[in-house]
Amino acid sequence: MDWSKAKTILIIAFIITNVFIVFLLLSDRPIEEPTITDKFISNVKELLKDKNIYIEASIPREIAYLNSMIVEFEKADSQSLNRLYFDNNGVIHSDGSLKEITYGMESILIINNRLIIYENNDEKARYNLLNIDDAIEIAEDFLMKGNFSTSDMKLTYSKQENNVFYLEYSKVYEDTYIERAYTNFQIDERGVKRFERLWLNAKEIGDTKIYISTAPKSLLNLLGMQEVYNNTITDISLCYYFDPEKHEYIEEPGEAKQGKAVPAWRIQFEDGYKVYIDEY
Repeated sequence: MDWSKAKTILIIAFIITNVFIVFLLLSDRPIEEPTITDKFISNVKELLKDKNIYIEASIPREIAYLNSMIVEFEKADSQSLNRLYFDNNGVIHSDGSLKEITYGMESILIINNRLIIYENNDEKARYNLLNIDDAIEIAEDFLMKGNFSTSDMKLTYSKQENNVFYLEYSKVYEDTYIERAYTNFQIDERGVKRFERLWLNAKEIGDTKIYISTAPKSLLNLLGMQEVYNNTITDISLCYYFDPEKHEYIEEPGEAKQGKAVPAWRIQFEDGYKVYIDEY
């Protein structure tokens, strides 16, 4: 199978879907969406397999939608972080959109009042890490110290490499992911080695339903993404997706504080890489 065949299947899928929508508008008779049939899904799997993309996840078959949502970035405050993590003993440096708190071998960098990057360069060992559960406990203690709520967080990826544990948390709202928000950790025997957080909060949920292309049809977009070849899909989930450079926002992308999040398919791979497809 080649890319020309994939494009042919995708074009046919668009045509059939449009006919399907017209039929629904003109008739009360139920009809099956063609892009969620066993045959269509089987063709999609074969095309992906040709690029060594394998699926070890359930493929959603529903006609998916989410209500409209306005999201806002969680604000990072240097004074609060200095108090919570360094007992007000850190030194705060400010340079426009950048703020940095330094305290001994530790530092916290704040970018645009929303992205937080903590680093610990102390080499002193403080913990005996035996497994991923120990790393999770250290991460949760770190979040608690900074007054970060864990009620809207879900651990979506973890690995151990060279005695360092990597944890990636995603934002959830009523069991639905909100992307691209993340809280990531690197943890070793010294404790938290590095912490990054860029978080989104739901500000307003609208009444308008926004429908999205079916998951099987959206998966065909992966055929043109060489970066996901030779990989395995481990999760396919509907999510809210906000990218200031792509979606509606109030200010310039680098300065955006809030904006409109749209439905997208969140496709996660075995190595933690994620792709978002907001096709309609």
